Amino acid sequence: MRAATSSFRALKLDAGHAGIKCAAASSSRRLLHASPSRLADGLPPSSKEASTSSSASSSSKAPSPAPPRSDAGPLSEGGDEPPPSFTTSLSQVYAEKDRKPLPLLARPLGVAQAPSSKKRTWAERREMALDYDRRMEKRKIIVQQATRGYFHDFHAMQSHGGKTWRAPATLIRQDRARFFPDVQGTRLSDKASVHTTDMLQGRVSLVSIMGSQVSEQHAKSFAEALLPLYYPGLAGSAGNSSSSSSRKTSGHFQWVQINLQENSLKAYLVGLFLSSLRKSIPEALQSTYLLSNQNMEMERPDLGLSNKHVGYSFLVGPDVKIRWAGCAFAEREERDALVACAGVLINRLKEEQHGGTRKR
Repeated sequence: MRAATSSFRALKLDAGHAGIKCAAASSSRRLLHASPSRLADGLPPSSKEASTSSSASSSSKAPSPAPPRSDAGPLSEGGDEPPPSFTTSLSQVYAEKDRKPLPLLARPLGVAQAPSSKKRTWAERREMALDYDRRMEKRKIIVQQATRGYFHDFHAMQSHGGKTWRAPATLIRQDRARFFPDVQGTRLSDKASVHTTDMLQGRVSLVSIMGSQVSEQHAKSFAEALLPLYYPGLAGSAGNSSSSSSRKTSGHFQWVQINLQENSLKAYLVGLFLSSLRKSIPEALQSTYLLSNQNMEMERPDLGLSNKHVGYSFLVGPDVKIRWAGCAFAEREERDALVACAGVLINRLKEEQHGGTRKR
């Protein structure tokens, strides 16, 4: 008798638990089919929604929602780009960037303060070391370098050959132009230590920053448009050297090449081959060819030097302000714009030296 009573109680408890489970399942189905607005307000589903959910659950022929398409088409012009997938390789990312057109240079390049070749005093160095904004900027640069991959610049060359922007078609206004920073280096002709600030003052200069053989070709692609005009005696421009219309204005124009090697070991190796480097550079250009190991990490964002494998060219006026800039291989429109802008600056310099009115 006692065994029958205990078994009856167990069956009753099991039935109670089953009823609770059925009620919980029914309420969960109602919540799933309830309207989002009522759920967001913390309200229970209405009776109409509950009846709809019960009829939908009883029907077994209801179609299931279609899965999202993985082969979506290109985004519209005003749409936002989706976040990059973690499984997408860098080659695919830069291949997609290569299909998009390059923008024009959007801001003046250079530093805000006028450069100086004078050696800083102890008080100036102490003030720079204690400058809070400068220390925060250095910390930001260190974080960017630590989070950037070793082959980041190499992979970026796959998009437009490393070109990130196109040169402007006109000069940058003088009141908005910024200064080219002071770079100290060793002159190739006599191994003397010189500063770019002293070299650039009073002349129109095409300044090329390069650090590899590829970047040297980038710099030459821009300089080749000006060398036949202002260096007619160089090899490659002999056809213009005998022409009477050649503008021999080397006193007003110069091509300054900066071989920048921020790595100390690489700079030492380059210094060992100065004799072979001197043979490859024409004698007329050796006095304006500099080898520098100066740390330019603080000036790279201001100058737009985003890739160490890309050559950058800057047209600098007599006041050491950057009036035009280009990067990577020069396009035909960029070469034409460089010739026109350099001619305008040289003509203004001639007018100023002859006492004429100079137009900005």
